[in-house]
Order: sequence, then structure tokens, then C-alpha cells
Amino acid sequence: MPMFSANIPYVEMLRALPGGEITAFLVLLVGLSIVFSIALMIALGVFCFIVRKTKTSLDDRVAKVLQAYVLPVSIMTALLISLELIYPAVVLFGGLSSMDLYIVVMLGIAGLLASSLADALLLWYGIELREAKAGVKEEDVYPFVRNIARITIVLLFIVFMLQRLGFDTTAIITGLGIGGLAVALALQDTLANFFAGVHILVDKPFRRGDYIKMESGLEGTVKEIGWRTTRISALGRDRVVVPNSKLAGSTVRSYSRPKSGETGVLYEIGVGYKEDIDKVDKLITQSLKKVAEKNEHMQGKTIWVRFDSFGDYALKFKFGYIVNGYTNQWAVLKDVNRELFYSFKKNKIEIPFPTRVVYRKK
Repeated sequence: MPMFSANIPYVEMLRALPGGEITAFLVLLVGLSIVFSIALMIALGVFCFIVRKTKTSLDDRVAKVLQAYVLPVSIMTALLISLELIYPAVVLFGGLSSMDLYIVVMLGIAGLLASSLADALLLWYGIELREAKAGVKEEDVYPFVRNIARITIVLLFIVFMLQRLGFDTTAIITGLGIGGLAVALALQDTLANFFAGVHILVDKPFRRGDYIKMESGLEGTVKEIGWRTTRISALGRDRVVVPNSKLAGSTVRSYSRPKSGETGVLYEIGVGYKEDIDKVDKLITQSLKKVAEKNEHMQGKTIWVRFDSFGDYALKFKFGYIVNGYTNQWAVLKDVNRELFYSFKKNKIEIPFPTRVVYRKK
């Protein structure tokens, strides 16, 4: 029984045109293709309008991919309806009905669409999410990974198509499963690093340009976050390459967050027990303020000083302030140490070295 005979009027009028069923078939095919194309383009236009204001380019890439498949989907849908209306009892090659042919071809189109969407996702990840360098070409973004992803998806849909055509795909599925397992085991570390890189770029615990320190003691500025490794520039200008899986599984301290460019520092200094603690407190504060007036990286309003504890051989004072830029703290500390040394020397404040008093019992 025809599937669409009750849905589209004037079928008999089309059959009465010159050329008979062939003319009716072609008119329906062309007309329905145009109608479906317009409908799908309108729907795609609404989608593009909704996502136009988003910051990411992923939705734009998805829309571009979908646009390329509007015409094939429209033609195949129009072909199915035209065959069902004009030639309802037609049997195609291999005993296939028009619906069977439609499903097989649509599976092929779906496979190509899925592979194109995966490719768009990898391109977005490689160009936008990882903050790639300006001027990078799309063909240079993960060419091997993109090809593997596309081929894998297409092969999967080919299996679905063969199943629909009645072929026994058990051996194919088994072979693909064994091959996939072998590839997964061989690329275990690579895949772990890849997904760790995705996690880092999506969760964004740090970004390119941030100064970080790992629990292993490695610290430096993040120069690049790749799909397998992250490159860090250490203090000695050495370039350190860290696998993303190691980085994702490590406790990382970011000195550029939450407010980028500001780092609080804390130091300790000891003076002799015979010194006046109020005088020492005042001298430390004055020294820090002098440095803040000369060094633009030190925030003078954040200076604090306190008498902290009684040490084994010295009275211990702690002081701190905020520095603009983590790596600037050592230049500021150099000026602070110099100012404290000359201030203590001028006021004859003793900075004791470790001593031990031994009493001999007679």
C-alpha cells in the first residue's frame, strides 16, 4: 500500500500530464526537493540566528556542515515520496523497496555528516579552544587524528548499511572490535593525554600565559596547551614538555588566578633578643614603604608587618605585601633585602646567626 497517497493531493492530475508517470515523477521530485530544501534552510537559518551571539565558533562550524547536507537529504526524501506515489509497487535492484533504499542511502549520508561534525569539533578544539597561533592552517590541525576519526565513523556506518542490506556483518564487527582494541591498547597513553588535554582546555584550571607550580616542584609559565602535551617555560628559560595526563593528575597551583597579575608574598626575619620590638616593627615598615615608592611592581597599600614568635636565638618578625606579576617578586625582594640590611645596619639592629649556649655543671 502506498505510504503517501493520502498526504499529497492532485497525484492523478500529475499522471495526466504529457509523458504520464515519468513526467509526474520528475515534477514531484523537483518540486518536493525545492520545498524540503527551503524548509530545511529556514530551520537552519533559525538555528544560525539563535547561536549568532555566542562567543564560540563551534556552532558556526556545525551550521556550515549541516548546510552542505541540506540538498542531499531533500533530494533523497523527495525521491522516496515520488517513488511511493508514482510507482508504489516498484522493486529495485536486489529486491529492495524504495523505503529500504532510502534508509540505506540516509545511513550513508548520516555517516558522512557524523564524520564531518567530528572533523569540525577537532578543528574547533585545535584552533579556538587551545588558543592556536594566529595564521594556523586548518590542514595543519591534527591531520592524523582527524583522518582516523573520519575513517572510523564512516566504517561504522558502512557496517550499518550492510546490515540493512541483509549481509552478515558478524565477522566484520568482530574484526573491527579486535582491531579497535589493539589500536586502543597501542594508543593508551596517547588517548589518556588527549582526553586530559580536553579536560584542561574545557575546565580551564589554567590558561596559556599563566604561571603555575606542580606538586612535583616544577614551575613556570604555560606557553602552549596541546592535544597531547603542555609546554612550560621554566625560570631558567628551559622549555619543559609535560604529558597532559601527568598534569591533569597533579595538584597545580596557579599564581595567575583568580585575579591575574597579583601575587601575595610572605617573608620572615629575625633580630636579637636585646632589640626593641616596636622599633624593629617601625623600621621594617619604613623600609617596605621606601621600596614601594621606587618599585612599581610592589603595592604599598598592602604592606603588613607583625612580631610573630620567640625563636631559639632570635625574635621573629613576619612581613608581606602584594606584587604585580608572580615573577616580579624576586626583583622586589632584592630591593627589600637591600633596604632592610642598610636600615638595620644604620640603626645598629642585630641580625643574629644561629647560636647555642652550653652551661657546664661543676
